[in-house]
Amino acid sequence: MTIAQAHSRVSVGTRAPTPAHAPAKGSNEGRAFFDAAPALTLGGAVLGFDFGLLSNFAGWALIAAAGVKIGVQILESRVKSGATRFPDAAHGLAGAGMAAALGFLCLSVFLMDAPASIRTAAAISTVGYAVLAAEREASRPRLANLQAACALGLFAVGLALTWDKYSPVAIASTLSLGFALFMATRRRSRGAAQTAESGRRFTVALNSMSQCVGMFDFSGRLIAGNSQFHRMFRIAEPAVEHAPIEDMLRKSLGLRIKDPAAVDVLCEAAAEVLKRQARECVALELSDSRFMEFTFQTTPDGFSMLIEDVTARRASELRVERLARIDDLTGLSNRTSFRESLERATAGIGEASPPFAVMMVDLDRFKHVNDSLGHPVGDKLLQRVAKRMQEMADPEDVVARLGGDEFVFLRFGGREDAARFAASAVETLSEPYLVEGAKLMIGASIGIAVAPDDATEASDLMKAADMALYAAKDAGRGAFRFFHAEMAEEARRKQEIEQDLRIGISRNELEVHYQPIVSLVKRRICGCEALVRWRHPVRGLISPADFMEIAEDSGLIVPLGEWVLRQACNDAKSWPRDVRLAVNFSGIQFARSNVAETVRRVLKETKFPASRLEMEITESVLMHDFEAVLDTIDQLRDMGMRVALDDFGAGYSSLAYLSRFRPDKVKIDQCFVRDMAKNGTALAIIKAVKAIVQELEIDMLVEGVETMQQFEILRAHGADEAQGYLFSKPRPAQEIARFVADPAQLVRGRKLLIEKTAPWVKSCERVNPAMAQRAVG
Repeated sequence: MTIAQAHSRVSVGTRAPTPAHAPAKGSNEGRAFFDAAPALTLGGAVLGFDFGLLSNFAGWALIAAAGVKIGVQILESRVKSGATRFPDAAHGLAGAGMAAALGFLCLSVFLMDAPASIRTAAAISTVGYAVLAAEREASRPRLANLQAACALGLFAVGLALTWDKYSPVAIASTLSLGFALFMATRRRSRGAAQTAESGRRFTVALNSMSQCVGMFDFSGRLIAGNSQFHRMFRIAEPAVEHAPIEDMLRKSLGLRIKDPAAVDVLCEAAAEVLKRQARECVALELSDSRFMEFTFQTTPDGFSMLIEDVTARRASELRVERLARIDDLTGLSNRTSFRESLERATAGIGEASPPFAVMMVDLDRFKHVNDSLGHPVGDKLLQRVAKRMQEMADPEDVVARLGGDEFVFLRFGGREDAARFAASAVETLSEPYLVEGAKLMIGASIGIAVAPDDATEASDLMKAADMALYAAKDAGRGAFRFFHAEMAEEARRKQEIEQDLRIGISRNELEVHYQPIVSLVKRRICGCEALVRWRHPVRGLISPADFMEIAEDSGLIVPLGEWVLRQACNDAKSWPRDVRLAVNFSGIQFARSNVAETVRRVLKETKFPASRLEMEITESVLMHDFEAVLDTIDQLRDMGMRVALDDFGAGYSSLAYLSRFRPDKVKIDQCFVRDMAKNGTALAIIKAVKAIVQELEIDMLVEGVETMQQFEILRAHGADEAQGYLFSKPRPAQEIARFVADPAQLVRGRKLLIEKTAPWVKSCERVNPAMAQRAVG
């Protein structure tokens, strides 16, 4: 649509503003009427055969013409010398000559005693011209006063020379009119001066703008523009009113825009603004790589075009957009950018399209580096890892960091290629890294999903690769696994368990069992460990090994852990005062809740003494945020609680944590007890640990004691406490209450009273057969 077509659709239009120096339209029409008065006077003279008047009129005309001619010649010479502007001066001289000629006409007709009609016509012409001069020359008060003086002065002289009884009134009226015209001209000149000053200030403000601004009428022709606009479009100011927008855009910008066809877009935007009386904005790139933004906005007289150089802003936007798509630490693609690449790849899946693999990478033991050496070292290690990944990848591959120590490859190729690449990646990423003089060893686990065999949607591929990654971790880390259908089934099973667990917690389907802890020194039960069980209405009694990991992954461990603590405290209140309660706490509970506040609240609600409560944590809890966990543990110790380090010896750096953490008790992992009788190394480790904890005044508990031989060896080598099926399996709350309170658990000699199921129960010595029978029953 052209500008003219758009103009035809606009219901309301106004003409372009009149220049300040031009007479108003009404003034021009009045001047044309009164300029015809001399002709009417001449016609009356001819018709009345008044040849004297005719001769005087001819003389007046010759004098006026001669005066105007002389004045024009003088002005032309001054214009050539640069002394004045010809149009304004010529207009003023011509007006003064016309006023003087009309005044001379009045003087002539009065002196020659012309008919009343002729004198009336001359008087009307003279007075009317003087009145219109005040309006016409409002911006030039000197010219207006000069014309009024020429016209009315000669008119007054004519009245005075033809004196009669009405002459004083007529002369007074003429002088009053002259004074009124003088004051009116003065007022109007002030208004015109203010308007001119406002226009000047507007022009200065417009030219001081850094943007290019142009004003157009409804036909698309330029009305006005600032100096920046003139320079940009290379147009001279006198030719401003003759420049259509289409010509300016095509001639001035057609060769300077990177895409010349974009000029059509600008013209259409201007037309659209006129059609919809709205605002349009178009950004274009010039051939010199600058970005210009063209904004079109409707105005009462047409529309305006604002042109702004947005190169810096565009560069900033591109930089922000790049940062939004690039991982700022490693320089790899981020999750958003990778997702877009994967969606483009899945969109092209077809019968003939080649396969590609999504390979999710998780760094093994990276968290230990962060916790032990600090995050700055961890960040530099991630940068080294990212560099190796980029070096391994082909040019068409996409490498991205998803967050933390998780990375992902988008690699084009089938399963065999993915297997070779994954094996090489595991090996390469497991090689030592040198960071700030330290030699760091980590590993990598990789999960692989191949399209289109495993999935054809981006989200499904990511889920499949993630499930394969979990399988690689479960395989012992430092390995890669491909996705297969059984993984999806296992994920579905875990999801069902999670849903059932949420319902089970709300329905009180969970219960707490307790396994006794025996003091080898006092030869009696000194505590019980709380172990949660889930009595599912369909699956029956479910071991925590089948649902605790799911509870941790889903975050259900937080409400579940609080429920176990509250229930265990209520159950343990009926136990003897010297029997402690041990409760396990997960790292997720420390990460997602205020453990100290939770324990404080539960102890207050249950009125259970903190001195009888023992918290069991693994080193994985300390690996989350050591300082924060240590602060929480200090708060718990201030309440009077004890803290035990569980599964001691099975982690990577238990001794390091032991030196910084200083627990009240360590629990030796059952893997050492299992092989203790036939494995001298396992026994040597237990003896060494005992020597360390004894020096630090820390108690040592040994888990998994199942035989009398194990019991005797541990007692001989100074173990403080033991726990295992030799003494009792985990029991429900009602049974454990009777068990820990029965004095039959005390024995004479060297043997303990334990359950019937123990193979050596018949060799036990009983203090009271009746009481013992109740205890084992």
